[in-house]
Amino acid sequence: MNRWRLVSCAAVLGLLQALVARASTTESQVAVASWNVCNLAANTSVVTRAEVIRNFDIVAVQEVESPEGLDRLLACVKTLTRSDCWEYLLSPLVGSGKAAEYYAFIYRTDRVAYVSGSSGTYPKAVAPDFSREPFYATFRAGEFDFTLVTVHITWSAFSSQRTAECRRLRSVWDYVQNLDQAEDDLILLGDFNRDRPTHSAFDQLWQMELTPLLSASGTRTTFGRTLAGGSWYDNIWIDPSCTTTAELTGQFGAGTPSLNSYGLGCSECLRGISDHCPVWATFRTDSDDDSSAQAPDPGLLG
Repeated sequence: MNRWRLVSCAAVLGLLQALVARASTTESQVAVASWNVCNLAANTSVVTRAEVIRNFDIVAVQEVESPEGLDRLLACVKTLTRSDCWEYLLSPLVGSGKAAEYYAFIYRTDRVAYVSGSSGTYPKAVAPDFSREPFYATFRAGEFDFTLVTVHITWSAFSSQRTAECRRLRSVWDYVQNLDQAEDDLILLGDFNRDRPTHSAFDQLWQMELTPLLSASGTRTTFGRTLAGGSWYDNIWIDPSCTTTAELTGQFGAGTPSLNSYGLGCSECLRGISDHCPVWATFRTDSDDDSSAQAPDPGLLG
C-alpha cells in the first residue's frame, strides 16, 4: 500500500469516526446487513471492520476463520460505540478444509434480541449439497420478529457448482420456513457468488416469487481493480407477500451510509480490508404482519 493510500484510508477513518450516519435513523427502524469480512482470523486487523459494523443493528457475517478474531472485532465495536450492548451468535464450523469457516450474527442488544433456541444450520444429512451449510436464527426488534438465513455459496473454479448450490436455496428456504410456520418474515442474505440476481442460478427463488432487494442494473458489491469493476455477489432476498410495506422501509443499498455519502473514494478504502461491500436494508419495528395479507408496494422494491 503506497503512502497516498495510507493517508486516504486514515482520512476516511477520521470521517467515519466523526460523521457516522446510522442506517437505522429512528427508534422505529432496524438496520439489517450482510458482509463477507474476508478471512477474519485471530490476528486480523479489526478497526475498519468495526467502523463498518457499527453502522447497523444486526449484521450477518461470512468468512469468520477464528472465534478469537470475532471476539476482537466485537471488543473494537464496543470501544468505538462506547457501549457494551453488542453480542454475537456464532455458528458451528461449517465446511471442511480450505472452505471451512464460521458464520456470525453481530447485533446490538439494546435494539435486537435473539430468540433463544431458534438457530441452527441446514441439516448435515443434506450438507453435501453445500460446501458450507447455511446458518439461520430468529430475532426480534420491537414488534418485528424475523428469521435471517445467511449463506456463503461455494467459490469454485467450476461455475456450475456455484449455480447448483444457488438452485438448492429453495430447499433451504422451505426447511427454515417449516420450522415455524407462524413466522413469515424470512430474510435470505449473504455472499451468493453468482453475478446478477437475474442469473438462471436464482430461477428457483424467482419461481417462489421471492425478490432481491438489490436489483438495480449495474449494482456492484465486490471489488475488482475498482468497485465499479467488481461483481454483484451479495444480496438480500425477501418474500414481498410477507415482508410488506408494514415492515420494509424502502431503504437499502450496498456499502454503508457514511461511506456512500462520500462516494467511491471512501468505499475504495475497504478494498484493502475485504473484497466485498456490506449490503443492508432497514425495516420498521413498530408493527409485524405475520398474520396479515397486506400487499407490498412495488415502489419499495426498486
